[in-house]
Amino acid sequence: MMSDDKYDSFFQEDKNSDLEDLVTQELLVELLNKKQAEVFENVVFSGKRRYYIEDLSKRDYTLENTTPYQIDIYNNVIEQHAWGNLLCDVSRLLLRLFPRYENDILDFRCSWTKADIFSLVQKTNFKMVHENLYINCNHSAVHSCWTLQDLLDYFKIDKSSVYFLIHRPCGVEPEHIKDYVEKRFINGFVFYLKTKQNMSEEYANKVVRNIKKYLNPMLGNISKSYTNLFLFDDNATFYNYVKSVREYIATRVRAEDKVKKILNRYLDYLVEYYRE
Repeated sequence: MMSDDKYDSFFQEDKNSDLEDLVTQELLVELLNKKQAEVFENVVFSGKRRYYIEDLSKRDYTLENTTPYQIDIYNNVIEQHAWGNLLCDVSRLLLRLFPRYENDILDFRCSWTKADIFSLVQKTNFKMVHENLYINCNHSAVHSCWTLQDLLDYFKIDKSSVYFLIHRPCGVEPEHIKDYVEKRFINGFVFYLKTKQNMSEEYANKVVRNIKKYLNPMLGNISKSYTNLFLFDDNATFYNYVKSVREYIATRVRAEDKVKKILNRYLDYLVEYYRE
């Protein structure tokens, strides 16, 4: 089993690799705009990661636990991973592109709430757009996205021209997407077990079955957002949940030490594969 030091080293190497990728590659939303991204239905794949194309032309009620990723408005790309920060940046951009709206921005309203959206003074849960202008960020993910849509309408932006990518944790992904990603992952994982761990195909498939039967239910007891060890698309998040599953095995699984070692070995295989 890997020591914590080795896991920390793995995490740091992966983080450095991500930074290099950001420097050398175009932004994913730009590739999507150019029709150069790998897309399955409305899912955009970038290596192990996957993001969902959000259709801003209609209301979405299924955004719980989602986070924004990248948005492209008139070839201006914003990347933010928190809804409040995204609303700040989009507001700042729109006011820069269309400064004539500045004087009337306090009149902006959303039909689904009576609360003020903009304020000249900072209030609780308001974030600064620029000096003397703040935006209300006290919203759920659903209402944050609706606010974004209403802002685009207010500034008379054609929402169908805006490319927007969000991230959905696997626990709230559509079942057919999860099935597709799981099959894709298992094919690669079995190939890895055969070629790098020198397993027979029969034994490799047994490892997969046991992960499904024993480890995935443990993960489901730990998290509602992440419920399948085959569906992680972010190594840092995966790393944190592996630690939690190991703790679960150590403290809550009633089994012989030999069984616990085998379960931890399965986790080792997964860690090494995600590192590939």
